[in-house]
Parts: sequence; C-alpha cells; structure tokens
Amino acid sequence: MKVKLLYTTGNKDIIEEIWDKPEPADNEIEVESILTGICSSDVAMYNGTFTTLPKVIQGHECVGRVSKKGAFVSGVKVGDYVATRGEPGFADYYNTPVGNFVKISKPEPKYILEPVACGINIAKSVMEDDLRKSIAIIGTGFLARVIYEYLKYNGYTDFTVYGGGFKDYWSDAKGVDFYPNVAHHLDTHQRREGYDYFIDLTSKPQYMSGGYVKTNGTYVVGAEKIVEQLDFSKFLWEGITIKCPSPRNDGFLDCMKEAEALVKLGKIKVNDMWGECYHRDNAKEAFDNRINGKELLRNYITWAK
Repeated sequence: MKVKLLYTTGNKDIIEEIWDKPEPADNEIEVESILTGICSSDVAMYNGTFTTLPKVIQGHECVGRVSKKGAFVSGVKVGDYVATRGEPGFADYYNTPVGNFVKISKPEPKYILEPVACGINIAKSVMEDDLRKSIAIIGTGFLARVIYEYLKYNGYTDFTVYGGGFKDYWSDAKGVDFYPNVAHHLDTHQRREGYDYFIDLTSKPQYMSGGYVKTNGTYVVGAEKIVEQLDFSKFLWEGITIKCPSPRNDGFLDCMKEAEALVKLGKIKVNDMWGECYHRDNAKEAFDNRINGKELLRNYITWAK
C-alpha cells in the first residue's frame, strides 16, 4: 500500500515521501491517521539536537481509525478509534502491533494518550505507601502537569514545581509551591534539606548533582540528557536511587489504559494542555512555531483530507 510519510534529517526540514507500507501482520492493526501529537523529542530531532541519524521517521503520539486488522487481533474491529504509541505516526497509514494501542471513544486531542501515559509512568516510579513524601517537579509543561494530577489523584499533597513558564497554566493547582526562578530557589532554600523525590523533566545536566535530594531519596530522570561528566559520589554515599522510567517499560500499555480511563472521567484534565492544530501540509510551520516560541503548548497534526 502506497502511503505518504513525513520525516526529518535534523536540519529543520520536513520531507514527504511515498512509502510502500506492508500489509499488517497477524498481530497488527493498520491505522488510518487522524491526529498526531508533536513531542519535545520530535522537536529536538527536527532541530538536530537529539540524534545524528541521517533520516528520522517521527510521530509516536497518535490517534487514528482501525482500517485493517490481523488474524490474531481481538478487542477492536475495523472502524474503531484507537490511541497508539510508537513510530511512524507521521504517515497517512501505519501498522502497529498488539500492545501498542488502546481503544478510545472519540478521535479528540485529549485522547492522544501516549504523553499522558508517559506522565503516569513517571509518577508511578515515585509512588509508595507514605503519601507525606516531598516531591519536586522540575518543569512546568504537559508532562509536569500530568504527573501532578496523577499523584494528587492518588493522595499526594507535598509538591514544589519549578519552572519559568506556564505560570497561568498552574493557577488552579492546589497545594503547589510554584517557583519560576529554578536555580535561585533550589540553591538558596533546598540544597541543604532536599526532597524525597526529585523529578527532573529538563534536558539540563546541572540538576543531576544529587544535591537536591534527601539521603536515601530518589532522583527521577524524566527527559533525555547528555552528560559528559557526572560525579556519582553524592548518589553513592547518600544512598540516592536513580530511576529512568521509560515508555518502553513492560507496564506502559497499562499506563495508556489508565490514562484513557482517567481522561474520560475528567480526573486528568488535558483539554487545556493542547495548543494549536496544524494540517499535515503545514507540519513544518508547527515545528518552527515550537522552536521560535510562538507555540508554547504542545501542538499536534491533523491528517484530515
């Protein structure tokens, strides 16, 4: 089947080519694309700051309609709507296996579930019986808000959020201490006492010293980082655990299912977290607007004919 595929070479380009897509295997469905979210990693690939691959096929936050199904696939039928994870979502049609999709009721932005599931997956990495633990979230965007909503839903109350943007985005967040000047507050107020859980959603290496985490606390890597030199002395001598919750974890599909249920119930409110919708023909504009700051919220692509 001939389909249109978008990719980047990391030079701020979006290239369209015709892809000869195979028929879905017995354990796969074929999905007709409807919506595809633009992840920060997609933007980094487009900008050339994430990978040096000569050609990167993007798009892993997807909503579409089942157009074909393999012989061993159950639970969905042709015509059903699904949220999927994994590339290549920037295509008119693509195949994805069992374990990579969740059935949804409507093809709406709030059901772009992969980034919501990423937030839940990160939040789960710090959950334990003691709800009094102190939690710092470094970052104020989509993932940060999902993590906060999920932990609050599960009974946690002691939050501190650091970040320079999206202050209005957090105006309704209860029980949150919000500090736009990240470095100043951390260095002057928290370096000595630290947090039980320090969730770092930035790509900046300076927060990886371990100096903001309590003895026997946990540092959570929530974003891709390139760190040339890292001193693990603090982590070793103070018993600090480093966690790297990945969307490739075995339990990620369960996170997507939970995301679908919580979004449907309104327990995680993501409607206001999505920015502008761009037609696939204007995909380059969508990426450029993320880079130049015209589009601050997470934006997405529609594949409407």
